[in-house]
Amino acid sequence: MKCFLSISVILLLSLDLAGAILYYYMDDNCNGVVDISFIDQIRLQLTRRSSYRANMNCKLLITANTTDRLMLFFKDFDVETSASCNLDYLEVHDGNSINSPFVPGLSKRQCGSYMSSTVRKTSGNDLFLYFKSDSSWQERGFDMIITQYHTGMCQEDEFSCSNGRCVSSGLVCNGYNPCGDYSDCASELAAGVIAGIVVGSFVFVICVMCLILCRVRVVRRRRRQYDGLHQPVNVVATTTYGSDYNQPVPQQYPSMPYPTGQQYPNSQYPNQTYPN
Repeated sequence: MKCFLSISVILLLSLDLAGAILYYYMDDNCNGVVDISFIDQIRLQLTRRSSYRANMNCKLLITANTTDRLMLFFKDFDVETSASCNLDYLEVHDGNSINSPFVPGLSKRQCGSYMSSTVRKTSGNDLFLYFKSDSSWQERGFDMIITQYHTGMCQEDEFSCSNGRCVSSGLVCNGYNPCGDYSDCASELAAGVIAGIVVGSFVFVICVMCLILCRVRVVRRRRRQYDGLHQPVNVVATTTYGSDYNQPVPQQYPSMPYPTGQQYPNSQYPNQTYPN
């Protein structure tokens, strides 16, 4: 069991090396502000629970560096469907209040069980979200990725995307499309494939070694148990017949009485004489 736990830990650690991102939950920060000025990218979910609460009336402001802008896309979207989204809905505003215009492409209340993964962007460094639910039915909510970026000259610690955006180099090829056009992985593809092969091979070798070690330990343990139960016993005695030598003692059996002949009274059988 310990060997298999070790293998699991190794696999989890190797998988955790890629795609690390900070999670935030809107219902934990209702009517608050999340400042990502020093955070390059976040993953925002409506709730950490399996479904959002009833009668929610939640507002959240996402803000970044004054020189940056924000881009976002949805990984999942599941909000109670209604004809005009007047029951449960999400509003995404390009600004710092509910009075700000909607983010282009999301220019109305959003509800339903589907949202395209198209990348949207703000005109400034603020993004305002408003979510409302009634008491009738609750779904999963939403799951979105928000990344801060800027245009113009990229710094040394930034990556220059094909669409002219500059993002942190730490986001390159992390699986969350930080550029918005997937160009962050184009230059890293070959190196990423090689690195993936190396890491995968390393993990595989470790797993095989752990399995072999586990097997050896099991075999040795069983062998010790078997030897303990089936240890031969040699009984040797010393007997002298003219010269000293060791000879196994033969199996001893207890002495058994032998039956004697049945006795009959003399009167039953008269004496008989036989001719000479």
